[in-house]
Amino acid sequence: MSVIKEIYDVANDAAALKQKRAALKRALRTELKLNDKFLQDVKFKDIDDARRIEMLQMLEIEELSAAVKLEIPYSLLSRKKVQEELAARYKVRPIQGFSIGELIEHLYLMISYLKKDYKNPRIHLNLRLINIYKYNRVLVELLK
Repeated sequence: MSVIKEIYDVANDAAALKQKRAALKRALRTELKLNDKFLQDVKFKDIDDARRIEMLQMLEIEELSAAVKLEIPYSLLSRKKVQEELAARYKVRPIQGFSIGELIEHLYLMISYLKKDYKNPRIHLNLRLINIYKYNRVLVELLK
């Protein structure tokens, strides 16, 4: 095999990887923005539990699930970490310093668990949804 052919193959593979990375990032960002729209009502105190449950059931986790289960190298999506300023803006100090991978996994677990156990009387549904909203917003910021 010629050197030129090898160089061409490497460049072609790199271009394909870049396209896949961009597609994954776009799909994840779109899902997060959609969830953000569903969670807008959580900022208002006068919603009832029926609406909260509706909002929870509408949350999408397909792309989050794929990102967690397919063992995607998160550094391909972004090398950013949750900085102090970003954590303070959304009042989520416990995630300060989280990498994008840690944040994706954490958000996925939060939503998945709540979708399965929302009827638990020990769970404060509105508080959980507010936290999901905040984590979702931080992740959207990191994927810009």
